[in-house]
Amino acid sequence: MRSVDNIKLVLRDAINAGATGFTTTTNGVNMENYNRCRITLLLTQSGAGTATVTLKQGTTTTVNTALAFTEYWKAEAASPSDDLTRVEASTLTTAGAEVGDNIYIFDIKAEDLTKTSANKYIRMNVASISNNTAAALFYELYDARYPADPEDLTSAAS
Repeated sequence: MRSVDNIKLVLRDAINAGATGFTTTTNGVNMENYNRCRITLLLTQSGAGTATVTLKQGTTTTVNTALAFTEYWKAEAASPSDDLTRVEASTLTTAGAEVGDNIYIFDIKAEDLTKTSANKYIRMNVASISNNTAAALFYELYDARYPADPEDLTSAAS
């Protein structure tokens, strides 16, 4: 089976050259038809500065309620690296200028969302990225509740 049969890739935030961060406030991703979501943040830093990363959940695409996390995976290196390290933490401030290429991965389960308010949307909020940072943020929804062909997978960007 091809991975495209099982994964819905969503780019809700354009690749960003740095300025102030991603405009993510109305860019929630709908997990209603998926059990898992992998959120990947890629950063290349060439100067001073860090970014603060938080996760949000909500009932609409305007996702503003905090979503607690206890772990994430990271690869921080002065040159490209794919050696991921598991980090047990409930906060994330990205590496500074001494580290050039960074990968941060969060794996969210549908049951992690607070069900008391019917939350089904999630998003990553990235604030205070420096002007010296190129960044990309994407979501991979997988473990579909109702498997289908790639052309028929329900949109998660609505």
